[in-house]
Amino acid sequence: MKTTKKQQLLYSTILHKIYTKHTISRIDIARDTGITPATVSLLTAEMLSDDLIREVGEEIDLQDKVGRKKILLSVAPSHSYYVGAEISEKFFSFVLTDNTGILLQKETVSHDKNSPVDADFFVKSLAGFLEQTGYSDQVRGIGVAIPGHYTKDAPEKILTNNASWKNFNLRKIAECFDIPLYFSNNVHCMTRAESLFYTKPDVDNSNFLFFHIGRGIHCTHLYHDTLYGSQNLKIGEIGHMTVHPDGELCECGKHGCLQTYASETWLIKKARLLYHSSPDTYLHQLVNDEHEITLPVILNAYELGDTILVKLITLAVKSIATTITNLNMIIDCKRVFIHGELFNISSTVALLKKQLDFEPNLFMLPSKQELIIKPYSPYTGAIGAAAFAVYRTLLSKE
Repeated sequence: MKTTKKQQLLYSTILHKIYTKHTISRIDIARDTGITPATVSLLTAEMLSDDLIREVGEEIDLQDKVGRKKILLSVAPSHSYYVGAEISEKFFSFVLTDNTGILLQKETVSHDKNSPVDADFFVKSLAGFLEQTGYSDQVRGIGVAIPGHYTKDAPEKILTNNASWKNFNLRKIAECFDIPLYFSNNVHCMTRAESLFYTKPDVDNSNFLFFHIGRGIHCTHLYHDTLYGSQNLKIGEIGHMTVHPDGELCECGKHGCLQTYASETWLIKKARLLYHSSPDTYLHQLVNDEHEITLPVILNAYELGDTILVKLITLAVKSIATTITNLNMIIDCKRVFIHGELFNISSTVALLKKQLDFEPNLFMLPSKQELIIKPYSPYTGAIGAAAFAVYRTLLSKE
C-alpha cells in the first residue's frame, strides 16, 4: 500500500489528523479531511495491521442517538522509537521517546561556555547517548533542534547572527550517522511537540502561538496544524520587534529590540554591568564572580528586592506582554504558550498575566484566548526534536 504519491499523501493526512485530535472516529476523519469514508477505512485498516494506531472504544453520545456507535482511533504507543537532541550555548540535551512522546531516557551534556561549540563533541555526545539507550537498532529517526534556522541551500550551517555557531558544521553531524537525521529550529520543534505529543481530547490545538524566551526570543505560529511561514526565515523572529524605538542598539543593527530587554543574554549582560558598578546590589551576596551570574541568580536577586533588577525584570515582562498584545491585534489564535526560565517564578507569571488582562476599549467583546505557562525544562527542545523526527518519518508529505 502507499505505492503512489497520492496514496502516501492520503495516508499521512489521515495519520496526522489522528495525532492532532488524539482520539477521532473514521467518519470524523473523512468529514475533516474530505477523504472518502471508503479510503479512510482502507488506510486506517492498514495502520491497525501495522500496530501504528489502535481502537480505543466507542464515542460516548450524550444524546443517545440510534445507529452504529463511532469507534474511536488513537495512535498506538511503542510502535517506533526516536531520539531528539537540542544544541544550545549552555548544553546539549538528548532524549529517547516512542512515537507518542513517551519519554524513556534523557541526558544533558555540558560544554565549555567560553569556547566555540564544537560539532565533533556533539557527534561524540550523541553517539554515546545512542549507545547507552540500548535502542540504537530500533531508532527510526533523529531530530536535532538548533538555535537558528536550517535550509537545504546551506545544509552545513546554522543560520543565525550568533557568531558562536559560525563554524558549527551540521553536514558533518549528518554524515556520521546511518539513521536518518533531521534539523529544525528549536522553537519550531517545541511547537511540533505541543501539536503531536500533548494534544488532549476535546481541546482544539490547531491554532496557537509558542513564545520562547531564552538566549534569544522566537515565536512560532501553528495555523490549521501547519507551521505558518516556515519557509520565510524572518517569520517568528520577534526578538527583533521594536518595543522601544530609542532603546539600546541590538546586534541586528536596530534600536530597542525586544531581546535587548527580555532575552537571557541581555539580562545577564546588564546584571554583570550592575555587579561592577553598584556595591549595593544583592548580586554580591549571591555570587563571587560576574561569570557566575545566571538567569536563576538574577531572579533570586529580583525576589529579594534588588531595586535595579526589579526594574529590569519588570521592564522585560512588560515588553513581552506588549509584544503578545500587539501580536493579538494581527494574529487570531486561541492559545498562547509561554516557555522560558524567566517565568519559573510565580511573581513574573503574575506580572505577565496582569499586563495581559488589560482589554483595549475597541468596542469588542473580551478575548477568550488561553495563556499557558509551559514549565521550563532543559529537555523541552530535545523532546520537540523527537517530535520533529516523528513528523518527518511518519507524517511528512514531502
